[in-house]
Amino acid sequence: MPFTSILFPQGGAPTELDEAPDCFSDLHLDEIIAAVNAGHAEHRVDRFFYVPLHEVSTVEHRHRVFRDLECGEIRQPILKLVDGMQTMRLRLDQAKDLRHPLQRQGWVIYAIQTFCDTVALLRDELARVELASRGLRDFADHVAQYVESDTFRKLSGDTEAVQSELRKVRYRVHIRDLRVHVEKYDDQTDYSDAVAATFGRFATEVGKDYRVPFEDCKDMDHVEAQILECVADLYPDAFALLDGFCRRNQRFIEPTIRRFDHEIRFYLYYLAFVRRFTKAGLNFSYPEVTSEPGVLSADGAFDLALAIKSTDALVGNDFRLTGPERIFVVTGPNQGGKTTLARTIGQCAFLASLGCPIPAERARFTLPDRIYTHFERQETLSTLQGKLEEELVRIHDVLCRATAASIIIMNESFSSTTVSDSHLIGTEIFERIIKLRCIAVYVTFLDELASVDQACVSMVGEVAADDPSRRTFKFTRRPADGNAYAAALAKKYGLNYDVLRQRISR
Repeated sequence: MPFTSILFPQGGAPTELDEAPDCFSDLHLDEIIAAVNAGHAEHRVDRFFYVPLHEVSTVEHRHRVFRDLECGEIRQPILKLVDGMQTMRLRLDQAKDLRHPLQRQGWVIYAIQTFCDTVALLRDELARVELASRGLRDFADHVAQYVESDTFRKLSGDTEAVQSELRKVRYRVHIRDLRVHVEKYDDQTDYSDAVAATFGRFATEVGKDYRVPFEDCKDMDHVEAQILECVADLYPDAFALLDGFCRRNQRFIEPTIRRFDHEIRFYLYYLAFVRRFTKAGLNFSYPEVTSEPGVLSADGAFDLALAIKSTDALVGNDFRLTGPERIFVVTGPNQGGKTTLARTIGQCAFLASLGCPIPAERARFTLPDRIYTHFERQETLSTLQGKLEEELVRIHDVLCRATAASIIIMNESFSSTTVSDSHLIGTEIFERIIKLRCIAVYVTFLDELASVDQACVSMVGEVAADDPSRRTFKFTRRPADGNAYAAALAKKYGLNYDVLRQRISR
């Protein structure tokens, strides 16, 4: 199969989405992707991060490309291609903004020369490196074939021929009063050096600068335009050659190279983003991805959105499902990192489904068909629903659409109702999830839910052994203990019963 895409090796691609999946905001994936694409918004690479993969082979294909690009000797030629294509586009954009057709044509041939030089250099440099990934090898073969094709040879040859003719264009300009006269240069005396030498005698090391800065304008002024038109009249054959060349090559960019230039930024930007954290000592890994349902495990996983804000004292956590286990029930003290753990699991699973390195020492994931989130929402008057009703409607919709390959992440759901009702609703949801056999993460203040079924795995947030008010943000796989440590936290901040009573009595 001929090379078409570095992102989708099977040929073709899903339609790029203009809107992020629903789970992005809850999992803070929007913050992560914004950081990955910071400074590159005009390339719209963020849309590639909206399209999770559903084939294990495609995920593994991306892993191999990422690993190749981690090597500087391979990455540098690709970066030169990206820079060269960017320069080419800037020159084409410059041409579009110019009014005079001759000036536009000058920038067009300048852009085409940049494209030809960039592609030829890429062919040479890729031939000197050893590529392990099938994707980059196929692209290198495509570039090599294109450079040897009649199409490229004609484009490159015609570009050089036109520029060679333009380099022969030499002319003189006579300015007297308000009259400007243009004629061919025919070895007449050049007085430039003599004039410079004459006025050089009056130069001083220190003196007032009387020069007036000119505004840097893209377009020529009317005098420059008339001079250019006179020069074109003096050399009609050269400028006719330029005009014909530009008309024939309005679509000179090879489509597969243009697509590669767009898609490879997905890899380059993400790797540059990851290097920020690996330099700080944080670990990333390529997860093992499988189509086998119910697989979800990681060691040393951390919240990447939290790492963007600060890499200091980040805590990694381990989590693992085995056998019939399908549901993580996350409990522990308030402000102990329960929501952070839920986000971490969701982030790792989604990034794994993109074929990206994930923030963990090692991991193994079922490739999800979709990740659903059910986080607390603020009440709005527009829905005309109470908070509990709105939450029930949302989770009903999720459970109707979820499959055995889905991941459902729920955070402090149904906290607006009574404990007994929340327990009843949670138990019913667990039964539905167990029946679906999908993976779920359920953050709750109800410890009893952790032992509802053998499919449940209890993850408990820990506190420091010598200070119950200090959260470690570390989670242990063990039975829930029912300790919220609220009293210790209240005492630490002077909000316990005895202190409050003493203050009120004053």
